[in-house]
Amino acid sequence: MNNLKLTLKEILNGGTVDFKLSVPNSFLIFLYILMGMQFVSLVITLPAKFWSPAFHVLIPLGFLGGGITALFLVLLTLNASWKSVKEHLMNPTSIALILLSIMLYLLLLPFTELFSSLVPIEGNDFLRNLYEAFKANFEMLLDYKVAGFITVCILAPVIEEILFRGLLLRGLLQNGISPVVSIVLSAVLFGAAHLNPWQFMGAGFLGAIFGFVYYRTRSLWLCVFLHGLNNLIAFVFMMKEGSLEGNVTDTENFISISVFFFLALICGWLIYKLTQNKPKWN
Repeated sequence: MNNLKLTLKEILNGGTVDFKLSVPNSFLIFLYILMGMQFVSLVITLPAKFWSPAFHVLIPLGFLGGGITALFLVLLTLNASWKSVKEHLMNPTSIALILLSIMLYLLLLPFTELFSSLVPIEGNDFLRNLYEAFKANFEMLLDYKVAGFITVCILAPVIEEILFRGLLLRGLLQNGISPVVSIVLSAVLFGAAHLNPWQFMGAGFLGAIFGFVYYRTRSLWLCVFLHGLNNLIAFVFMMKEGSLEGNVTDTENFISISVFFFLALICGWLIYKLTQNKPKWN
């Protein structure tokens, strides 16, 4: 027990601020995240398979337990300082950057849904069965609304942004790896962590948006807010429709999507200009 307390103390108080992560090792970190979040969550929620009312408590508890396990594994592997992560989590930013980041996300939301819709469902039994399992897993949250809200709209944005932006992306950037490569790689791994092709496309694109915002602002809480806003919109829409199917935006109106994309480019350029004097990552 004393050794455990000592290890926890070292994780929380030790580590380095300028931790670095190579491209090959980023896949190892990804496996640690996946193992921690999926396996531990599965173990914690297992009793609810035999007594379903336990899902009301075990859904968020399982996600939290898996997230904390993954966080400890990644911090230990990178020898990263939790204090430095916490500083970025609380890092203040200007009202202008907050508003521009929100606009950037909202203007690119149709692209997120468009990318997700590119993965076919019909015409392939494997994809159809995979989609039905994915759909049933999410729509189960309709029966556990409070647990679903806590998990999807609060816990997921905080834990996933710390892991994928605050540690994985930051480690790549601090290693001097190209920002484009770092953002794209972290976004791809973020999408892959959702373990289905529809969220791989959509979440991957969102990960690139959040990654750009983090790279330019170093404000992890802003990414958490954007992530939470996205999940809240999706969660409310699912509650309203009673189903996972359907899009929040019109993905077939290519004229409006093109206009939104042009406006998003302007928002991105303004974010870039407002953060030109920020110190370099490495």
